[in-house]
Amino acid sequence: MYSSVDRLTERFAVDEVHTEPLGERYNIAPTTPVYAIRQAEGTRRLGTLRWGFVAPWADRSRRRPEPINARLETAADSRLFGPSVASRRCLLPADGFYEWHRPEGSAPKQPYLLAPDDGAPIAFAGIWSSWRDRGDPDATPLYSTAILTTEAQGEITAIHHRMPVILPPALWEPWLTAEPDEIDHVLTEVRSLPAPGLTATPISTRVNNARNDDPGLLEPLVE
Repeated sequence: MYSSVDRLTERFAVDEVHTEPLGERYNIAPTTPVYAIRQAEGTRRLGTLRWGFVAPWADRSRRRPEPINARLETAADSRLFGPSVASRRCLLPADGFYEWHRPEGSAPKQPYLLAPDDGAPIAFAGIWSSWRDRGDPDATPLYSTAILTTEAQGEITAIHHRMPVILPPALWEPWLTAEPDEIDHVLTEVRSLPAPGLTATPISTRVNNARNDDPGLLEPLVE
């Protein structure tokens, strides 16, 4: 996510910005803040959410894993994600994403950069949740998010069997604003989306370490 706030504001027709710039980032890890676009009462806002979904009823003292992804095929019917699919959806902008492929044999996984063909920021279909420490009524709520995933299509099928749900501009508004009784129709449209235009580029295994966070991670692998 290296696009500026100004670029995201223009690309996604944002009405209000509710975040300080996060800066250019090339290796975003779970539990860190990510840009997120939400809409309420006709106002589209750019803010941040913590990547790693925390259910409203979660007991965080038990240290259970906090999902970063939710499967499109089952999320709407799950106790964990269903309420957010119904009424707490967001767009998670990105300039690209990484995926790993293990060649035949014992070779290590090869990372790939998947980036849009036109170079414009893309929008992952996201869901969000609000959690508050029940033992501290004055605690600040924790707002968190997960990315919906689906069966791989197009360029990514040779690399991995899953991929993020990438929403085209025509579905941004329905995804953000659909009422609970309308979401089934929107989900049907999402499930029928064609393969997104992505280019896969093999890159260095430096990306495997989240401490490496620089533009060099995007450089094509040199044999």
